[in-house]
Amino acid sequence: MKNMKKIVLFFIALLIAVILNPNFSNAETRQVSSEEELRKAITDSQNGDVIELSKDIVLTSPIEITGKELTINGNGKTVTRAAEGWNAAGDNGSLITAGSNGTKVTLMNLTLAGAQKYGAQTYNGAYLILDGVTVDNNGFGGILVNAGTLEVKSVNLKRNGQQSNNGIEIAKGNSVSTGDNKPVLIMNGTITSTEEENVVYIAINDKLTEFEVENTETTVDKILTQGNKVVITDENNNIKYTSNESETVTIAGDNFVENVIVTVYLMDKTVTIPVQPGTILTKEDVEGKIDLAALGITDYKIDGFYADEAFTTEFDFATPITTNVSIYTKLSSNAEKDPTPKTGIENELGIAVFAIIVAISTIALLKKEER
Repeated sequence: MKNMKKIVLFFIALLIAVILNPNFSNAETRQVSSEEELRKAITDSQNGDVIELSKDIVLTSPIEITGKELTINGNGKTVTRAAEGWNAAGDNGSLITAGSNGTKVTLMNLTLAGAQKYGAQTYNGAYLILDGVTVDNNGFGGILVNAGTLEVKSVNLKRNGQQSNNGIEIAKGNSVSTGDNKPVLIMNGTITSTEEENVVYIAINDKLTEFEVENTETTVDKILTQGNKVVITDENNNIKYTSNESETVTIAGDNFVENVIVTVYLMDKTVTIPVQPGTILTKEDVEGKIDLAALGITDYKIDGFYADEAFTTEFDFATPITTNVSIYTKLSSNAEKDPTPKTGIENELGIAVFAIIVAISTIALLKKEER
């Protein structure tokens, strides 16, 4: 009886754990191959559902997703617009819009192309994630962050906009109700663009007065403030793209700080290491940046790092680097040497021994002939 109670209690506990597990859900995956099926899948979807495209989709009017959390996996397919039917009253001109608070949409492995206005839009408190998304040839711009949040995991921007390029537009349009919602741009991966101009564009002449930029701990590229504009940097803190400037908009986020340069000298070669001010380099960090073979330095090994050319003071790796600094590398030969010194005395001794052996052999031979 006691064992039966233990078994029942164990299964009750297991059931509770499964129910409370955040990874446990009734999410469905829905396959679609047409506009009609896509719209029905969105309507029927529950939070957490995944909609997968099996064919390219041509939309006769914009798609708006409100109040749901779902993922659209394009599987490498394209969503574009039909040539007709995009001028109906109330159309926002974007292919896919995540609209209003409580909406979270992930678009992945998808190309958004040929929209009347924008490839995608996050509107008035909605949260949009782009992961493996290409945005190309959309009329007004690539992505509109219209008082919503955009998280960039992997985005490839091509030419978007008719008069000038417009990649990701930060805005608060006149249709947005007054309130606390403001545009937020989060970098959580990488962004590439075939164009240099306005990869991020700060809208002018609308209700935009402030926006925010953030970076996750694991992001490769970063978005940073620089005065009245923002810059996107690569993993080495080099600026990839710079936005336009707006003196009327307040931008919150981490400031861009230029790298300081650590120059490592090795004989007549140098290796440069860009780091952020305040960085503490380790000996292993520096060694990891040096490839002696690639530098054409063979038969040598690193024998220490120093603060001076004479190798009298070891480099202090414990002190944060705040300005440009130089590190001098002491190298030692890898060539193996015979530890036994060769001298004239040893050579003469060897000759004498050889002569004695020859003499003894000759005497023995003569005695044998006498017998």
